[in-house]
Parts: sequence; C-alpha cells; structure tokens
Amino acid sequence: MTLQDFGRPGWRRYGLPAGGAMDSAAMALANQLLGNPSQAPVLEVFRQGARIRIAEPTWLALAGAGFCSGVPTPSARLFHAGEVLVFDQNVSGCFAYLAVPGGFLAKQWFGSAASDPRNGLGPVLQKDDCLTTVLRQPNISTQGVARRLPAESPRPLPTECTAFQLYRGPQYEAFTESARRSFIETEWTVSPRSDRCGYRLEGADLEVPESIPSGPVLPGSFQVTGGGKPIITMPDGPTVGGYAQIAVLPAAELGLCAQCAPGAKLHFSWIN
Repeated sequence: MTLQDFGRPGWRRYGLPAGGAMDSAAMALANQLLGNPSQAPVLEVFRQGARIRIAEPTWLALAGAGFCSGVPTPSARLFHAGEVLVFDQNVSGCFAYLAVPGGFLAKQWFGSAASDPRNGLGPVLQKDDCLTTVLRQPNISTQGVARRLPAESPRPLPTECTAFQLYRGPQYEAFTESARRSFIETEWTVSPRSDRCGYRLEGADLEVPESIPSGPVLPGSFQVTGGGKPIITMPDGPTVGGYAQIAVLPAAELGLCAQCAPGAKLHFSWIN
C-alpha cells in the first residue's frame, strides 16, 4: 500500500522515472467522486491484506479493483469513526484506489507525493501510521446524499485472458520474422516476479537480436531479455535500457495492463 498521484513527469532526462499510480484512470475516478483535482494523492492498495481504521468521520471514495468487503467500487460515501476497511476479497484486478477530501496530506519530492521506494522518493507507509486529509469535507455538496456514483460505468477490469494491440517497437526490425510471429502467437502469462518497475511475461523463448546500445525506455515498452522473455516497463521502471524493444503498449492501455494480476493470460496483435 503506497501513496500515489500522477507522478513526476519531466525528469526522465536525469534518469528519474515518472512513477505515479499504476492505473491513473482509476485514481482519477476516485478523486472525481469527491470533487478533488484528478492528481490529488490517494492510497494505492495492491491486492488483499490491507486494513484501514477510520479515526474521524469523513467521506471516502474507492475505485479500481473491488477488494474491500462491503464497499462497492467505484463509489463514495460517509464513513464513521471506528469503521474498518478490510481489503480481503479475491476479485479481478491488482490495484484499488482510496481517495479522501482534498487528497492525503503528504510531503512532496520533485513536485509529487508518489511513493517510489526503489529510488528513495516519497513516504513509506508502516503499520499504525495515521494519515490526514487535506480537507475536512469534500469540495462538493453532500447534503442529503447517501452515496456518490460515477455518471458512466468505468471500463471493466481485465479478466483471466486479455488482448492488447501494440505499436511496433524501436528495434522491431532487428527481430527475426520467426521471433515476431512467435511474440504474437504466444499466450503469455504475467509472472509472479512482476512489480511496479516491470511486468515479466512467461511463455515462448524469443530469438534475441545482437546487443544494442542503451537507449530511452518508456512505460509500456516491451524489452526482450537475453533469455528471450519480454518485460513490460511500468511507471517505476528504468528510463534507459540495453535490451531490444519489440513492441510498445499505447499509453492509454498501461493502466488496464497494470490491473492484470500474476497468472493472467495476455494476447497481442499489431496496430496497423
């Protein structure tokens, strides 16, 4: 569980990844339900296990994966002191987002409160930490309102098998025709060894091109390691890399891909 916002754009030239929420659309929706700016800091909850006790009455919004018992997502309502949010439901997705009025009060590094433990930026949450809201009340009318819901249904979270369309990567031509075909025809599996830096894929062993000079790497890039397995670069991932990039995921699809849990099956096709 980490504090996240839209991250630190503009620093990649210095080797600092942008970071931020893995599913920025779900984060923005949670904030929207409370009238917050879309980039206000939220709690990003990974899978099951978290327990959050409400110390004072406040409105809360949840979006993303519906891990929290008794709180449907996406929705917002008033919570009372003493209530406990328990994230224990085994459902589709990887990340849930908890928003509070005005966002969570947090120190900023390079203009962002996003947690990036690998690079030593942002707060690291510990058991029994007490978090504070920026506002005591949402920046919207709540009088006579029992629950707030989005005007439109959010996009569905990925199922056990999800298909993505990809751009051809910077080194696409360096791969053999056989490797390109195998990449598209293989049913890939998200590895348990995945994290906020990169999602490792298990499946076929692709034939790897000769080594290349290190070059820029964007979130959503598919780098193929020396062992022939792709890694999808995620928000906390490196800004440069020496592995050939066979494909790039459209930026708008990165959040949906991030919601694919370990064990999920992925299929790919090319954008023509």
